Amino acid sequence: MKKILSRIAGYKVNKPTIPAPEKRPPIPNAPKSVMFFDQQIPILKPTEYEGSNNPILSFIVIVYKMPQQAKKTLLSLTPSYQQGASVNDYEVLVVENSSDQNLEEEEVTSFGSNFSYHRRNEKNSTPVYAVNYGARQAKGDNIVLVIDGARMLSPGVINYMIAATRLAEQPIISVPGYHLGSKLQQRSIQEGFDSKTEGKLLESIKWPNDGYRLFEISCLSGTSGGGFFRPIGESNCLCIPVDIWKKIGGIDENFILIGGGQSNLDLYKRVVELPETTLITLVGEGTFHQVHGGVTTGQAKEDMRREIHKQHFAEYTALRGQPYSPPEKRSVFLGSFPDSAMKNVFHSSDVMLKSQATLPPKN
Repeated sequence: MKKILSRIAGYKVNKPTIPAPEKRPPIPNAPKSVMFFDQQIPILKPTEYEGSNNPILSFIVIVYKMPQQAKKTLLSLTPSYQQGASVNDYEVLVVENSSDQNLEEEEVTSFGSNFSYHRRNEKNSTPVYAVNYGARQAKGDNIVLVIDGARMLSPGVINYMIAATRLAEQPIISVPGYHLGSKLQQRSIQEGFDSKTEGKLLESIKWPNDGYRLFEISCLSGTSGGGFFRPIGESNCLCIPVDIWKKIGGIDENFILIGGGQSNLDLYKRVVELPETTLITLVGEGTFHQVHGGVTTGQAKEDMRREIHKQHFAEYTALRGQPYSPPEKRSVFLGSFPDSAMKNVFHSSDVMLKSQATLPPKN
């Protein structure tokens, strides 16, 4: 079979030299690691993995006034937490706009030799300049944007993301988003949900011992609320090949409103809708949003939150000439669902079937 695949691909397959992942006991609730797929199967861009000292992935983690939340996010990006990943596979660049609640460089680099810290003095309230700055420092073959540093990752994100880079010529790899708590945080904070409550939830699942148990104490975020089988609005852990990133000019710096407005949604839509890209969704993985007083999720006053949303929508419409709508491109699904995420499969199927039932009959 491997000889046939090699013949179809049109070149002799050379085994990429990828360092073996650190051995550790498997966590009880985790799907089996794919080990980046069989190394003998032809890959579409073999030169990226042969003789290159570049990391495969460069994570750009944007941080602002969230030191405790950011530390949990960074812990979830360490090789000891990420199953099947090696320190040489990826780098993590933490970019922080200066505030009165800064991280320190030593705190960031203590997470591993592949972590680096970049503090910027930024007068504007948008993170878009920090994003593009981080991308310019990156050495990897793919940019992975985590525009909100308060999002913890499930333990298979890096393993499956690297595997996904081999599935298409220009893969756009998306990770669905979740909020910690049983309700969207825009609603739950109105009812008293806060960092203390969140901490008790994390203690109840003994995090970080089994990161897949985060699904037990979370719900799908607003932009992922329709489930996996409906178009999602954005990804807060989005992997983009470097040449695609350069082609679109990175994230659009015209989004100048606080928090970046809909810049992340815009980036997602622009790269997914390119005709040459393939959308791949890691359905068994997720990012989990922590409470941190964010622009759209941390406002205690509902009228203030609505006004900010209104401004964000207006800015997008002014820049693009029409209101935002999620890209309709069908996704390739990759992953293995942990038991704790099965409720989301049911929800996704239910939403999709109900939406189909409301469609007019085909002629």
